[in-house]
Amino acid sequence: MRLRDAVRADARDLAYLINLAGEGLPEYLWGLMAEGGESPLAVGMQRAARQEGGFSYRYARVCIDRGRLVGMILAYRLPDAGAPEEPDDGPAVVEPLTHLEARVPGSWYINAIATLPAARRKGIGRLLMAQAEASAIAAGCDEMSLIVASENATARTFYRRLGFREVASLPVVPWPGCAHGGDWVLMARRLEGG
Repeated sequence: MRLRDAVRADARDLAYLINLAGEGLPEYLWGLMAEGGESPLAVGMQRAARQEGGFSYRYARVCIDRGRLVGMILAYRLPDAGAPEEPDDGPAVVEPLTHLEARVPGSWYINAIATLPAARRKGIGRLLMAQAEASAIAAGCDEMSLIVASENATARTFYRRLGFREVASLPVVPWPGCAHGGDWVLMARRLEGG
């Protein structure tokens, strides 16, 4: 297995994996953006292929195993405290997420991490998280953060084992096709020397 920076040609795989990580919320949001019979996945691919935006291939690292992309992590530094905020005009389903992100300004934010189902339990998640930590330290961050669904017990246990602690939570705003309720949970981890 090896890690590499994502490239524009990875857009289809990135869209698929970020939808897995987001438990279907990305597909719902892409469906709201779709025009003229466009599929939600096509919108996701276009967004992943962009140079800018939080869901750009430029912020992703991918794991390749035997020539196949099997996992990805999308991470970047959140704006520092006091940075101008974007107007909150997005769909209600994302409001809890943006409010939680605002609680950890300047942290290295793991927007999404996912592994193909057939490639799970092979250490890919740990490898991607180690890469995120190295990137966070290189960027001068003293904290890493992420948001996970409270009902995703497997992921929460994984993050706790990596030293993340629960900081805050807000209720999930259901969307059509939402598989669960519960809360979105903000988790953070201080980095050595931070």
